[in-house]
Amino acid sequence: MALALAASPAYVERPHLGPLPTTLLEIPLVIAIAVGLYAFRDQLPWRSPYLWPAALLLVAATIDTVVAPDRRSAAGLWKAYFVEPMLAGLVIAAIARNRAWARLLLGGLAVSGTYVAVLNSARVVSAIAHHTFNVVTPPVAIFNSANAVPLYLEPLVAFALAIAFFSDDHRERVVAVAFTALAVVAIFLSYSRAGWATLATLVLFVALFSRWRWQALIGTVSVSGLLFAASASVRRRVLVEFDPSSSQNTIGLRMSLWKSSLNMLTHKPLFGGGLSGFKASILPYKDPGYHEDLIYPHNIFLNFWSETGLLGLVAFLWLIVQVVRTAIRGLASGPWPRAMAIGLLGVAVAFCLHGLVDLPYFKNDQALAFWALVGIQLGSLAPRPR
Repeated sequence: MALALAASPAYVERPHLGPLPTTLLEIPLVIAIAVGLYAFRDQLPWRSPYLWPAALLLVAATIDTVVAPDRRSAAGLWKAYFVEPMLAGLVIAAIARNRAWARLLLGGLAVSGTYVAVLNSARVVSAIAHHTFNVVTPPVAIFNSANAVPLYLEPLVAFALAIAFFSDDHRERVVAVAFTALAVVAIFLSYSRAGWATLATLVLFVALFSRWRWQALIGTVSVSGLLFAASASVRRRVLVEFDPSSSQNTIGLRMSLWKSSLNMLTHKPLFGGGLSGFKASILPYKDPGYHEDLIYPHNIFLNFWSETGLLGLVAFLWLIVQVVRTAIRGLASGPWPRAMAIGLLGVAVAFCLHGLVDLPYFKNDQALAFWALVGIQLGSLAPRPR
C-alpha cells in the first residue's frame, strides 16, 4: 500500500491491459487493496464515522454515472475517484493502527509529494534560467496545470506541519520539516495565488494549536511581505486581481464560470451534469462572459453538485462534518493521535479554502491522498503497540 501511495503521480500514464484502460497507479493500488482486504478482513473499521457519508457519496456517484452524457468516461471516474480510494482508505485505517505502519504509509505519500515538488520546481527553475518563464501560465512537469501542484501538496503539507509541530519523535519531525520545505518551494513556484493563501493559512492554523502561534504569525506575515516587496512577479500576480479590466484577473473569469454553473444546476438540480458531464451539460446555459472550455466548475461545492448531484453534495458536506468530528476526538489523545487529528483538520481547511476557487479531490492522486489521510487519522484513534 505504501508503494501504491508513492506511485500516486503515475496515474498520468495510461496503458491498456488488453481492452481495458488502466493507469500505472491503478495496477499496484488494486493489488494492495485486494491483499489488504483479505489480510485485515477481521480488523476493517466498517463501523466508522465515515461509513454512511461515504456510502451515500458512492450511491450518488453511481446514479450520476448512469445519467452521465458519456457513461464510459463516467465509469472510469467512478472507479478512480470513489470506489478505489474509498476501499484504499478502509484498508489503510486498519493498517494505520500500528504507528510504524502508519509512518510507512505517510512515507509513501511523502515520496509521491517529493517527486511532484522536485520535478515541478526543477521545471520552473529551468524555465527561469532559459528566460521562458511565464508568470500567468507557469510550466509544469507532471500535471496539466500548475494549480494542480498545490492542490495535491496542501493536504500532505497539513500532515507534515502537524508532525513537525507535535510529534514526540525527533526523526519524524526532521523528515516532516524537510518535506514541508520542498513542498513550500514547489507551491510558491506554482504561482497559484490560492495555493499561496492556503499555504499561509495552513501554517497559521496548525500553529494555533501550539505555543509558537505568535512566532508563526509574525514569521508568515514577514515572509509574505518580503516576497511581495522583493519580487515584481509576485506583486503582479497579486495586484492583477484588483484590476477588473485585466485579462489576467481570474475573479471575473470565475464569476462567469460560476454563473454558468449555477444556471445549469438550477435547471438540473437533482443530478447536475452527471459524472464527467459538466463540459457538455453547461453548453446551453453559458453566461455571455464565459468563453473558457473547462471540465469542472472550479468550486468544490458546485463541483460535487455538478458531478454527483444534490445527493452527492449533501454526502460531501456530511463527510466534512465527520472529518472534523473524528479529528476533534484525537485532539485530547497522545502526541501521535493529536498530530494526526490536527493534520486532518488542516486537510479540511485546505479543501474548503482552496476549493472555493478550484477543484480539489477530482483527480486520481488527490482522491487517493484524501482517503488515505482520513484512514491514517482514523487508525491513530485505536493504535496498537509500536
